[in-house]
Amino acid sequence: MQVGELSARTGATVRMLHYYEEQGLLKPQRTASGYRVYAEADVDRVARIRCMLSAALPSGVVATALKFLLDGHATIPELPEERARLADMLDGELGTLTEKIEALRHSRDLLAQIAADVRTAAVGPDRPGDPGTATVRTSVSKTAPAVGASRGRKR
Repeated sequence: MQVGELSARTGATVRMLHYYEEQGLLKPQRTASGYRVYAEADVDRVARIRCMLSAALPSGVVATALKFLLDGHATIPELPEERARLADMLDGELGTLTEKIEALRHSRDLLAQIAADVRTAAVGPDRPGDPGTATVRTSVSKTAPAVGASRGRKR
């Protein structure tokens, strides 16, 4: 099949398929006139590539995983040191993803608190009470300078 058909069957754009080829993830045959020709197995390969890339794995890690999962016979590495190396690489990527997820959760929680504070008017100008002694919501730091405070603006 040609690139347009593979694109239609996998949902990957032609540009994405060319990128996969540039990264060594996809290796189409070439006709005498230079057209790319893909095999039926490339439909599954693209699905796996997309899955791993959507999990934020770098293309180098995807290439290594594909080597063992799809290229030749689908198997895990036979040599213990190859298995350990692949597992360590995947564990490292898993750790990186876990850190990113935690950072995103923290950002989401902070944004949700800010939105709640704005919605309930818990923060902002003309709030009753002394800003120096009033309880400050978690989304607003008491130690952060107020906007314009450094310019000598009176509060």
